[in-house]
Amino acid sequence: MIEKYTFDIHSPKVDKKLILVKSALELRSHVVLKLLSYVLYYDPGLRIETEVGMHYVPDLAIPGDHGVPRMWIDCGKIAVRKVDSLATKLKTTTIVIVKETHRELEQFRRVIDKKVEHSDRIGYLAFEPEFVAGIGNAIMKVNDFTLYEVKENVIGVALNDEIFESVLYR
Repeated sequence: MIEKYTFDIHSPKVDKKLILVKSALELRSHVVLKLLSYVLYYDPGLRIETEVGMHYVPDLAIPGDHGVPRMWIDCGKIAVRKVDSLATKLKTTTIVIVKETHRELEQFRRVIDKKVEHSDRIGYLAFEPEFVAGIGNAIMKVNDFTLYEVKENVIGVALNDEIFESVLYR
């Protein structure tokens, strides 16, 4: 089922309204990963699911010069083949892979380090278990979303009067 979510976002980098649409085949956790990525990597040029003139479409991207994105962010399940293609073709692009948990991230990173030639060009981000799922369970059609720093490398999210905290694993 297609669902539409509105977020009134407040964070040190951004204060704005954001609308995200969950497709019928998409999981809520994927929507949450895109939301968190949007807020954590915010830049005025950051776009969600925008066409960048390639076979693949990023979950988020910052357009760059000559059609080459400055930043490419993919969230959730990502094929190793896709990561290899991106790392090979996008030599000047910051590529970030965002996973739901640290465990999932470390398993994926081990595979990427073995199978992707330019794995040193790839950045990573993940969260503590249940952080993303908890936010996913708490989102409603209209949401008040505040992201704040708890301490270095630990974030908090206040979502509709519920609090969630996680270490940022990179």
